[in-house]
Amino acid sequence: MKHRPLFSVLSLLVCIGFTACNQADSFEYEGETGICFDAKTYQMRCGSLPYSVEEPTFALPLSLIGHGSGTDRGYTLSVVDSLTTAKEGTHYAPFAAERTLKAGQFRDTLWIKILRKNLDDGQTYRLTLRISPQSQLKAALPAQSVVSIQFDNRLDMPTWWPAVAYWLGEYNIRKYQKFIELNGSPVTAEQMEERKYEYLRIFRKVKEYFEAHPEEGVVFPNVHWEV
Repeated sequence: MKHRPLFSVLSLLVCIGFTACNQADSFEYEGETGICFDAKTYQMRCGSLPYSVEEPTFALPLSLIGHGSGTDRGYTLSVVDSLTTAKEGTHYAPFAAERTLKAGQFRDTLWIKILRKNLDDGQTYRLTLRISPQSQLKAALPAQSVVSIQFDNRLDMPTWWPAVAYWLGEYNIRKYQKFIELNGSPVTAEQMEERKYEYLRIFRKVKEYFEAHPEEGVVFPNVHWEV
């Protein structure tokens, strides 16, 4: 029960979005000043992103609970190894664990680059972070001192794929991701039925791309294209 007032402060910050505000304007805060993650869990789906996006970036927000300061203050993040399956330098780029909340600021953002090319297509990865208790700014809310970020590169085969498999061959996530890059978006079954040959012309460009880049290991059937 004693944490309920603190959680109310966090709820207020989340509800107003990314607007920095001074809690003292509305009431007098008496608890210990600290920092916390805005949520306990996040998901990042990379599969439907264009093929050319090799390092999508995840923005992890943190909020100050308590009083602002006229000076910079530091806090430290650490990886919880027992709750993490992603590998630094393989699945995500290294980031600075020693963080600084600038003077007068009530929010900070950790930018995490996902190394998409190294992700297995069918696997979900997890990165779990904790606010270190040795930080100058400690965790304001114990329940939100740890965050879990799940990310993957999955992109399920669309239902229309078998109807055009004569030209496209077996489903390969990279074929569809390159198509999304050239087309600008995925397509529905209804769209494929109505604009089949238009989309096949785009897939022919996908085929030409992978033929020019055999190191990618993506192959198409050797058949006659009607478009």
